[in-house]
Amino acid sequence: MRVPARVAAGLALLLILAAVLLAVSPSLRDELPAPLRRAGFALGLGEGCLACHSAVTGLEGAHAPARIGCASCHGGDARSRDKTVAHAGMVLIPGNLADAAKTCGQAGCHAAIVPRVKRSIMATMAGVIAVDREALGEPAMPDGRIPHAARLGHGVADSHLRELCVGCHLGQAKTEWGPIGQESQGGGCNACHLEYGAGAAQAVKAYAAMPREARKAIPSAHPSLTLNPRNDHCFGCHSRSGRIALSYEGWNEFREATGDNAAPTAGGDRAASLRKLDDGRFLQKVVADVHHERGLECIDCHTANELMGAGAEVLRKSQQQKVGCEDCHAAKLASVAPENLDPESRLLMTLRKWQLAPGQRMGTTRDGEPLVNVVVEEGRGARLLRKRTGAAHLLKPPAAACTQAKGHERLSCASCHTAWAPRCVACHTQFDPKDEGFDHAAQAWVKGTWNETAGPFEPLPPTLGVLHDGPTRGAIDTFVPGMIMTFDRNREEGKAPDILFRRLYAKLHSHTTRREARDCRSCHADPVALGFGKGELRYEAKGRTGRWTFRPAAKPSPHDGLPEDAWTGFLATRTGMVSTREGARPFSAEEQRRILTVGACLSCHAGDSPVMRRAQADFAAAVAGRSPRCAMPAWP
Repeated sequence: MRVPARVAAGLALLLILAAVLLAVSPSLRDELPAPLRRAGFALGLGEGCLACHSAVTGLEGAHAPARIGCASCHGGDARSRDKTVAHAGMVLIPGNLADAAKTCGQAGCHAAIVPRVKRSIMATMAGVIAVDREALGEPAMPDGRIPHAARLGHGVADSHLRELCVGCHLGQAKTEWGPIGQESQGGGCNACHLEYGAGAAQAVKAYAAMPREARKAIPSAHPSLTLNPRNDHCFGCHSRSGRIALSYEGWNEFREATGDNAAPTAGGDRAASLRKLDDGRFLQKVVADVHHERGLECIDCHTANELMGAGAEVLRKSQQQKVGCEDCHAAKLASVAPENLDPESRLLMTLRKWQLAPGQRMGTTRDGEPLVNVVVEEGRGARLLRKRTGAAHLLKPPAAACTQAKGHERLSCASCHTAWAPRCVACHTQFDPKDEGFDHAAQAWVKGTWNETAGPFEPLPPTLGVLHDGPTRGAIDTFVPGMIMTFDRNREEGKAPDILFRRLYAKLHSHTTRREARDCRSCHADPVALGFGKGELRYEAKGRTGRWTFRPAAKPSPHDGLPEDAWTGFLATRTGMVSTREGARPFSAEEQRRILTVGACLSCHAGDSPVMRRAQADFAAAVAGRSPRCAMPAWP
């Protein structure tokens, strides 16, 4: 029988009123049967989950069970009192990208955020995929679409990516309870926002240790959800490749775990300078980034749009990265008035319980991206607020030497203020068709595996080169060996090797910023800085002329004749594919000559001497008026 529309509407209204009355009236609730009294209400509806799980602790605020219940995140049937029916279709670990649209991203929750995350470069891994394909001689976008970790094929490059690279993308599912740790990778929203307190971590550890038949009830201590991810959440993925999670804290990975290095738990000062990770890698202490020493965490610099994406798929990480040093360290910072803030920035301010006082503005990047934790105030300068604690740090403009040094206008902040970067100058990769490998994309063991052998890691000041990001002369920036490698593309047993050789350096901001800068000679007369590799770079003067010579420490490569660790040749111009970064290249022969001409002066004169100060103001005039004893370089 069809119920008239007006009657149906009336019944619906009565049910809603009854639910409201039951939610607010203890006396009415007391008259219900015991199972219904225990059930509780969330979002104005009966929540059967709370009949059994009312003692759950850990979730607070907007995510408290009393506010949104359990089914909002975990699914199932909250209306049923039958355990089997209630648990059917439940999501054990909500937040993985495969089901985020119906958990975290459902209407009324974070519906606008989840699509952004799915298109972000941490989910697609487009940059890693594109570089790997191009390095192995394949097109970055064979189907014309921006690459995605979920759409990998089975060619040489994609097979290599499946086994050795895509374990880190956000689409990898978190399948087990437990805190985010050193070896955690993927997990969607959980990767950043899942926070296990001590109680929840201990409870789940005890539960996992029980025999399965002894597990009568799940732990009542639930992990929380946080707006403030710790650095530990970033570590699992970012302690590899560029290793910025290690470098930022002052740790360098090393491969030779022998002698004293094999015992990082031993007593004494050496023990404090060594560390062993959960995955067995060894680290040695170098020097930490000054921002780490001041207590800043990853989230204090990096924005929501950088981490979760702004909505559009991008091919390169540089297209999603928004923040640079100059956004906090400039004579006058860009800012936006409170009344012009976008809705998301307003929401973030509200969630953090922050408020701009009269006369205060919110800092922005040079491109207008809001920085919710930067406060700009006329006459009082600017401050950065640490997102986890609210502690304020005064933001200082760069020193005069950074902005007034003639001839150095193209230098990035990192080119002078990067203390060191991790270097690995040899990588050899081949396929073993007899062994087994794990396909991270398919989450399955497959026949055949890629094996990599790498050289030692070494912490050295970075190599400098030129980065063209537009129609400019290009900035001088920091680089490290990215792929100095031999790669055997043959995957068939018994066939001849198909060896590909690449000598590619990678653009890297190693996150080892120091207040002090590298000195003049470390750029103008250092072979590693100039891209020649380690060795002896000497200036020998005879009369009024001199000659630069370079003796490399590494043997020449049989593939191109350059020293194994070099980016370019001494007094030579290198062209073709030279970097993993589009628009990047080593110094040309002409640029090397100009740099080394200043280096010749520095062989006698200190960088801060009156002679060099005059040279910095007008180098041509200083050369014209030089002493008869000065020997200018002659070039072959």
